[in-house]
Amino acid sequence: MLDTVLDVLGRTFQDVAHSLAANWPFLLISVIVASAIPVYIGAERLSSWLRRKTLYAVLGAILLATLTPFCSCGTTAVVLGALASQVPWAPVVTFMVASPLTSPEELVLSMGLFGADFALTFFVAAIVIGLFAGLVTWLIEKTGWLDGQARLTSTEAEKKAEESCCSSDETEGDEAGGGVSAAGGGGGLARTALLNRPIAPAPAPVEVSLVKRWKLDEFGNELMITSKRLALYFLGFATLGFLLINSIPTSVLTDFLGEGSIFAVPVAALIGIPVYLNSDGSLPLVATLMQGGMSPGAALAFLMTGAGTSVGAISGMLLIARWRVVALVVGILFTGAVVLGYSAPIWL
Repeated sequence: MLDTVLDVLGRTFQDVAHSLAANWPFLLISVIVASAIPVYIGAERLSSWLRRKTLYAVLGAILLATLTPFCSCGTTAVVLGALASQVPWAPVVTFMVASPLTSPEELVLSMGLFGADFALTFFVAAIVIGLFAGLVTWLIEKTGWLDGQARLTSTEAEKKAEESCCSSDETEGDEAGGGVSAAGGGGGLARTALLNRPIAPAPAPVEVSLVKRWKLDEFGNELMITSKRLALYFLGFATLGFLLINSIPTSVLTDFLGEGSIFAVPVAALIGIPVYLNSDGSLPLVATLMQGGMSPGAALAFLMTGAGTSVGAISGMLLIARWRVVALVVGILFTGAVVLGYSAPIWL
């Protein structure tokens, strides 16, 4: 028994080391991309992209969703900013559907873990289902079914967006030395003193260092946080995945999630809803499960429903919208996951 446990642990360690050696360049690029975009773009500027006509707002939401590696909290801040400007539901739902699915960080990491064909399939599918979500929401919104589904008024949404845990906006301090007003009427001495008060010299111009100008300190801090998070999730979930592969008989995976099972795709889509945590951890986990017999279609279905309906994503949706919008998002994601899972193996 002890020999079996040691053998499983030894093979797991070797598999994790091999995976890390093969994917460290992709991890490095992912860390840099994930750290640079929030620092040099920011949620407030990106949220303004949604303040357009519906068609342009949907296209802007797709671009915004696929180019930003924001966490669920950052995604919530962007959508709250959109609601504060009274954006229609179509671009908001588009962003809520597509944003958790993919990002530059995830695309690069997926290419290292699954190969270019799988990664590009999921990336393109995220864009297509986002556009589909925008179209469906636009048609439903015209019927009035989504009226009153925003949980926050525009003022409350704007306040929440400013208080978001991923927001890094700096508040400007009040100007020092507020004016002193003399009482109306008399007071010659007071008026003379006021007119003859000494004028403070203008402050000398402050030279902005290169570090501050290019936000290198913020980028360095974000780089450290992101690298620790990504390394922790990658190593942790890769170890878990290889441990499961080395412990569970391959027949279990092939029977339920393999290419031979007709129910593999919907089962994987259902499992993805409660099991998925985040892309940094779930991508290595799914990669190791595929090595153990999980079909590509089931893997795509798991990733799509899991990413869009994770704990963070659902929490953000419930903060923003009521049950009709949440049900619409979940229904679109599940339908898209099943369609993608059954159709993608044709060309993969």
